[in-house]
Amino acid sequence: MADGVRTRLAADLAVSVTGVAGPDGGSAAKPVGLTYIGVADAHGTDVRRHLWTGDRAENRLESAAAALELLIERVGA
Repeated sequence: MADGVRTRLAADLAVSVTGVAGPDGGSAAKPVGLTYIGVADAHGTDVRRHLWTGDRAENRLESAAAALELLIERVGA
């Protein structure tokens, strides 16, 4: 997803977040809290898997924080 966004928008850097925030929609294969965060730049794409244990609001907050941390890590700040 991040690579596609970067390509479509002709951006230098892109981030993507997908998963199951809850409270519904989970399954054995994709439980509530399962989240993938990706970042893409000219050096490639990195995807991280997370399994949050909070409620919907907490899972979304954790995902946003992890996405920002991955972006900061990627730019070397």
